[in-house]
Amino acid sequence: MTKPYRVLSIDGGGVRGLYSACLLHGLAQRVARSNGSDVEENLDIGSAFNMIVGTSTGAILAVALAAGRPLEEVIQLYQARAKEIFPAPTPTPPSGVKFYRWLWAHRSKSSGSEDALNSALYKVLREETIGEMYERRGIALCVPTIDAETRKARVYKTPHDNTNNRLQRDNDYRLVDVCMSSASAPVMFPLHKVKDPNSPTENHNWFVDGGLWANNPVMVALVEALSFAPEGSPIELVSVSTCPPFKAPPVREEESDRGILAWKAGIGMLEMGLDAQSQAYDYMAKALTDHIGGGVSYIRLSDPLVDENIARDLTLDNPSERAISALVSLASRAVDQNISEATTGDQTKRLILQVFSDIAAVENSII
Repeated sequence: MTKPYRVLSIDGGGVRGLYSACLLHGLAQRVARSNGSDVEENLDIGSAFNMIVGTSTGAILAVALAAGRPLEEVIQLYQARAKEIFPAPTPTPPSGVKFYRWLWAHRSKSSGSEDALNSALYKVLREETIGEMYERRGIALCVPTIDAETRKARVYKTPHDNTNNRLQRDNDYRLVDVCMSSASAPVMFPLHKVKDPNSPTENHNWFVDGGLWANNPVMVALVEALSFAPEGSPIELVSVSTCPPFKAPPVREEESDRGILAWKAGIGMLEMGLDAQSQAYDYMAKALTDHIGGGVSYIRLSDPLVDENIARDLTLDNPSERAISALVSLASRAVDQNISEATTGDQTKRLILQVFSDIAAVENSII
């Protein structure tokens, strides 16, 4: 049989990226254990895929996996550095004097720390560029962002067009800047400034969070796979969420007329839009792959139901111990749920077991 072209797509979602990292790590461990492997730590999960696509916090995971970093490093990044990266999270619930103080303090500056995020990413990715990573690993990478000056969507890409030798524009961008460009969420972080490596002068570009248009980048992943997968290769597409809080608080009549306070100075609109977009793009991907037929298999990893009380803590910028603990616990439940569905469900769900089989340990000298 023709070898499948496997693609991983990872949503954005701020701190909730910890959930995605723990879910992927847990699935890989469980499959390795069930296959009798002696290796369950430092697994090279990225090597299971031909292409990895990620937005915002999902861009951090996508880049790390494509670069061959073990997910333990990324999980440690979230757990150890989240409070530095999000030192002033939006007060929840957004009421009273505390919120007005937060609003005043950040009336002209972002609430997050770009320096802390940049430092944490540099520790994992160093100075490696897109082109260097692709030459070393051969794994295609796509990361959505927005050019703030043109207001146009942009996707950082590796040079994975092996036919016409296109896609050379982004080769000299550092992986750290790729992550920062996609994760620069409005209000939480400033626009990310990147020197254009293709410009002979000191020209810089400014980027905004790609989640504003592709928080669930599965459509980017699908289009890219259809464009560049080898002719005749079946496409297997796996999509991972950041566990959006499905059980949001119910709307009461007296709260329906919402102003700046109720919408958390715009962050509430951002969170609602990102969650709605993630589910809408999942629906479109399912419809399109069903229409395309047997050449494309698509699964969205299942998420556990989230209790309303826990959902309040799962905001984009909440690094509290309660939120971190909840995300790790939810990911553990999601691992059980997906393994159960894969072993008892239909053929599509069994794709989970196939994808995560035979993953070797990460080599010591990666970067």
